[in-house]
Amino acid sequence: MKAYLEIFNFNNLINYKTGFISVVGASVGAFLTKLYGGEVGLYIIGALTLGIVLDWLGAIAAATKDKSYSSQYGIIGVIRTAVILALPVFGKLLDSALSTQGFIFYMLSIGLLYHTLVSMTANFKRAGWERWIPTWALDLIASELEAKVKRAQTRKGEDK
Repeated sequence: MKAYLEIFNFNNLINYKTGFISVVGASVGAFLTKLYGGEVGLYIIGALTLGIVLDWLGAIAAATKDKSYSSQYGIIGVIRTAVILALPVFGKLLDSALSTQGFIFYMLSIGLLYHTLVSMTANFKRAGWERWIPTWALDLIASELEAKVKRAQTRKGEDK
């Protein structure tokens, strides 16, 4: 049960930085959709999907390095990933129902993309790949990195 609570703790997803970036991204995305059509949304979802794949690869490498892999945590992570990929679809449906020109879709998608990039960068650092990460990016993800290290330490010794 504790693993579920960790995975679905959206406190680090719903905060002022992510909210600000979400609203700015939604505004720009809605404008670009109006200007260029719906193709932009496919690029955003493609970027989100690629970010999730890279985040998973970094997480696997980090968990292997610090021996914190937990199959239960991984399984719940698959469910969380499905939720993350479903949220933009939900936003698209709301946009259609409310005639909001893609605003909700882009707000959710850009916020999730930002969060995924932060998580991916923290996982890359944990995996020992920090030489390819700019210092400013490491500074930006410091709190996420600290949270990931703490979670990894609590997972050591759980079911493998």
